[in-house]
Parts: sequence; C-alpha cells; structure tokens
Amino acid sequence: MSGKTRERKVVRTVLSEQIKEQIIEDIYYHKYGPGDKLGENTLAKEMNVSQSTVREALRSLIAMGFLEGKPFKGITVRSLSKTDLWEVYLVRAALESLAAELAAPRITDEELEELDRLVEEMIAAGSRGDVQQRARINIDFHEAMIRASGNRLLAHLYRSMQFASWSMMSANVSGMDGVEIASRHRLLVDALRSRDPQKAREAVREHIENTGKPVVEHFDDAGSGEES
Repeated sequence: MSGKTRERKVVRTVLSEQIKEQIIEDIYYHKYGPGDKLGENTLAKEMNVSQSTVREALRSLIAMGFLEGKPFKGITVRSLSKTDLWEVYLVRAALESLAAELAAPRITDEELEELDRLVEEMIAAGSRGDVQQRARINIDFHEAMIRASGNRLLAHLYRSMQFASWSMMSANVSGMDGVEIASRHRLLVDALRSRDPQKAREAVREHIENTGKPVVEHFDDAGSGEES
C-alpha cells in the first residue's frame, strides 16, 4: 500500500514540475501578462490534470516570484522586468560560487568522476537535441557540486530558491547551442580539480552569469513592458 502511495506522489510531482515549466514559458513569452489571473480549475481543464497538481505548481511559482496570491483576488501574474530576472542569476552565482570555493579543497576523486560523467551525459543529450534531458542532467551536475561543498545550510538555501526550475527555464528559452553549453561545464570540473578555491569560485560565477545574460536579454527583446 505504501509503495503505491509513493508512486502516486512521484507522478504528481513530475506533472507539477512540467506544469510549472509550461507556465514559466508562457509568462516568459507573454502568453500571460502582468495582472492576468490564473485559476486552478481553468488550468486543470486546459492541461487535463487534477487541481491539486496545478495547485502545487502555482504554489511553487508564487515562491519563485512569477505569481502572487492575494486574498479575494486569487493568483495573478506578477510584473517582471529583466532586472528581476538578472537578480536571480546574480544570487545563484553568489551561492554556487561559494559552494565551488568550499568544494575545491575537499572534493574527492569520486565526486570529480561523477561530475565528469554528468558532463559527458549532458553533451550527449545536447548532441541529440534533447533539451529536457540536458537540462535535467545540468541540474544533477550543479546539485552534485553543491553537495561537494559539504555545507548543508548552503544546500538548503539552494533548494529553497528553486534554482532547478530556473535552470530548466534557461535551457528552454535561451536558444544557445546545447553542446556548447554542456561542454562549458568541463571548465568547472577542471577548476575544481585544480583544488584552487579562488579559481573554482570565479569559474562558476562566470559560468552562471554568462548563462543568464542571453535569457535576460531575450526577455527584454520580447517586450516585458517593464523598465529596468
């Protein structure tokens, strides 16, 4: 009985993540604009899923800052500017570069081998044009690097900021070459392998900021309606 319960929870969570990714893209490409109301029932019917699954996605999007929920007004799309998006990448860069700095002197050969394996899998997914798989492996890579830091509070902050969802959005909308993006992660592994904390810190910071720039610029080109 307990096994079936866990399976249902996993399936619902996966669906919730897919719905969240779709809504993020719809906001990014302005299908939904600032102030638009998103109703659980309407979205559930459109996507042919349960309201509880939609509710999970909307709750997560509120936490990420894409939506806002107010009493008697329901859930609406928040007004976002390219400055708002860029701030996310700056904060992520700060957290991950700190993780890399902490990881460099203590990372094990086994952890480096895991990162090497993930990079190769990411490149293979990029070669196939499988954006979703490449993005998920990318998330695994960055989470493995965070774990290698040995700092549990940092790992908790990283999860609470839901940077995995931001990574998925970056992959879906950046338009950058998948193999090139995946290959850039070799530089991060090399920096960690050097055991030089400063080198690792700078490599990760530069990597994340360079990944975020085209996402932010494209959002600006799309016409967010906001001044930065």
